[in-house]
Amino acid sequence: MTTLKNDQSKDTGLAITLIFLLICWITKNYNFVPAAIATLILTMTIPQVFTYPARFWFGLSHYMGEFVSKILLTIVFFILVIPMGFFRKLSGKDPMNLKKWRSGSDSVFITRDSKVTATDLEKPF
Repeated sequence: MTTLKNDQSKDTGLAITLIFLLICWITKNYNFVPAAIATLILTMTIPQVFTYPARFWFGLSHYMGEFVSKILLTIVFFILVIPMGFFRKLSGKDPMNLKKWRSGSDSVFITRDSKVTATDLEKPF
């Protein structure tokens, strides 16, 4: 990540403030409140303090996004697409007329000789 915007430094500072406040809320230990207040004041006045944490965080999130998206899409493919194709094959569905095309006896193209009207263009499906 080469360039870092000032808004990203502010977002990182606010995220750190939120983490401190969540720790206070979950543990019921209010020792992190001064740290949250100090972080918030730094975020509002000098957001450039959070440039290095922001660079680390946004760089990490970029690589995690690339990695996790590939994993999630692979899982979706194996859980949804492959079983759906398997069940369609078992049920004998052939929407592309592949059986007819493989036999080589006839064309699978549908000839449409009707005249195109304005309503066909308004609602093509």
